[in-house]
Amino acid sequence: MSQNFWSSKDLEPKRQFRFLISLQPGVSQTELQFACKTADRPSYTIGEQEHRFFNHTFYYPGRMNWNTVGMTLVDAITPGSTELLYEYLSDIGVQQPRDFGEATSTTITKESAVNSLGDVKIKELGTSGTNETRIIGEWSLINAFITEVNFGAHSYDSDEMVEISLTLRYDWAQYKKMAGKGKKLRPPKGG
Repeated sequence: MSQNFWSSKDLEPKRQFRFLISLQPGVSQTELQFACKTADRPSYTIGEQEHRFFNHTFYYPGRMNWNTVGMTLVDAITPGSTELLYEYLSDIGVQQPRDFGEATSTTITKESAVNSLGDVKIKELGTSGTNETRIIGEWSLINAFITEVNFGAHSYDSDEMVEISLTLRYDWAQYKKMAGKGKKLRPPKGG
């Protein structure tokens, strides 16, 4: 392919603002796709081991680790992003410590944390030749769970929307490039 990228009308880069997420925390599995403002793409780090020999240093690859993914959501009133993310705590086994029995009756497990979050996907969007929006690629975060939630801040000095920051941990990520010109975009269930 000897075409110059910048002069070809058929070649188009992926754009940061063309994405959707699939995020359904809690038992209600309410889709928060519309509330997402930013989402990090998965990243990984390969460790290194150093071996010194006389005046030389040699490096060897070590273990590979997937890094956390951050997301920023707009705190919607309906459905309530804060409410859904707060309810996630009880869904995964966190109880209010009102008394000894309640404080020790359940605990967080990986199974409850992963199942309560549901499948987490970051869908990359593009267009076909007819300007129809299509999913051109999809990241799946395998066994994802929330490790940090920051419910944002209020301020009399600002008329900005309240934002919620999330950090997700996962075991690994899978990337799937959609065949041809991508998969036709469908509205979310219940949306």
